[in-house]
Amino acid sequence: MTDLEKKAAKEELERREAIRERIRRGGPEGLKLFLLRIFETVYNRKFEFEWYHELIVIVLWNVIIGKEKRVIFEMGPRTGKTEITVRIFISFVQGYKSFIKNQYVTYGGDLTEDVSVDTKTIMESEEYQKIFPKVKFSDMQNKKSNWKLTNGTEFFGTSVGGAITGKGSHITVLDDTLKAHSADSKAERDNVWKFIQNSIFTRLEEDGAVIQIMQRLHEDDPTGRFIKEQGLKQNGGFWTRFSFPYECLEDTVYEYEDFYYLRKAGEILPNRNHRTKEAIDNLKKSVGKIEFLKQYNQDVTVAEAGYFLKEDITYITDVDLPDQNLYISVDTAESLETNADDRALAVVGWSIDDDEIEHQVIMDGKRGVWDVYGVCDNLIALMIKFPDAQVYIEGAGGGITLGVVIKKEMAKANAKLRAKGKELIKNSITMYPPKKSISKQEKVKYMKLPYENHTIKMHKGCDIDFQNKYHKELKRFNPEKKNQKDNCIDSVSSTWLFASPKKNSIKKAKQRKVMKTKTKTKWRGV
Repeated sequence: MTDLEKKAAKEELERREAIRERIRRGGPEGLKLFLLRIFETVYNRKFEFEWYHELIVIVLWNVIIGKEKRVIFEMGPRTGKTEITVRIFISFVQGYKSFIKNQYVTYGGDLTEDVSVDTKTIMESEEYQKIFPKVKFSDMQNKKSNWKLTNGTEFFGTSVGGAITGKGSHITVLDDTLKAHSADSKAERDNVWKFIQNSIFTRLEEDGAVIQIMQRLHEDDPTGRFIKEQGLKQNGGFWTRFSFPYECLEDTVYEYEDFYYLRKAGEILPNRNHRTKEAIDNLKKSVGKIEFLKQYNQDVTVAEAGYFLKEDITYITDVDLPDQNLYISVDTAESLETNADDRALAVVGWSIDDDEIEHQVIMDGKRGVWDVYGVCDNLIALMIKFPDAQVYIEGAGGGITLGVVIKKEMAKANAKLRAKGKELIKNSITMYPPKKSISKQEKVKYMKLPYENHTIKMHKGCDIDFQNKYHKELKRFNPEKKNQKDNCIDSVSSTWLFASPKKNSIKKAKQRKVMKTKTKTKWRGV
């Protein structure tokens, strides 16, 4: 090594030690330098430090010094919220302060363990030990999600519903404690809130702090309840809230102590995956307008407008029909009795285009208050009308009885058809096992995105009574309510459990239908 190289190496060592010393002094600058240094040395990559990260660092420092006791960060995915407020923040706190108890809570045990292990990995790294050389793990308690340091500092990670008896906390971080797919369930929201009230706040040490980070999911999610029941500091309440929507809809000023940033209308929040207007538009198509507004733009007021929107209901005629695989889905009664009950039958066509996008067409349907024989009569009529359609019946409740009776009724119907010299019923019938892990509400919710993208359409030749009932159910559907009248939409949504789309080119399909129209033929006799 030359003298020049030795000098450069020495200067680099001095530079790194100077950074470590600035980190040890703390302050927002120390926390920021710690973040950048850990990414460089532990993750081996550069952290893209944006304007809102600067604000977050200032607020987190105020939590450390006791200036902020209740903080909410509303942030969407891929913005570094867990990285900064958990892995970086907690590892920094445990090096900077002695005898501090930290808790980390999220919705699932696996995620809790993963994030806890990542935090511990940072603390065990060579660079961290150079920054905070006094940090040593205690042999008495040194687990993946629960450890102590020799100076009395503790960390405990758990999930919603986990036992935290006897575990105190000076700073608790709540990270997405409500699962996205459970947000529409009031029972789930109540369970999370009960856990937060009874297990989190009762374990806080005197003057303890809580940091709530989450993407908004519902107006009544944990963030919504914090604001409703405990209030915002600006209004005389407890919580300081910072909201960072992906897409800024109007000029917004972010001002906190000496920090000031004017975010212009239309400005995209810098994040790892979606940095352009085109990327945001594609994201909206991917997740749906409603979910984008909630999870990415932190706007949950849209939920009050209705789950399915009238403008997303579209129609299709024979001319534009693609080639499809047809299915007849039977919504049966839950009871095994043969007494009359409200039932529905739906004929749904499934196809997939050249862009690998699935399309569904509700071709026809029947609904009414029938006994099992009434169901058979209407089902047989649809089977005759759609001879290529596969029939699917859920093998539970009334479906079990129907599966037995329909075979006998088909035999009778075929005898009559044979006597008249007509084509026999040959539709296949499949009894499929019930999906106990998927509720009716979840199945119907699967249709939200396709409706927004207009890939579910109603055929204009569909039975008028079924159409009207279906659209009434669709527009009044509330994912929070159980036992609502949803027989028609349930019969359609059930096809997601078993249907296989037919591959074809939509453009070619349209051309083919136009040619058939010119020859005055109709698609499959419709």
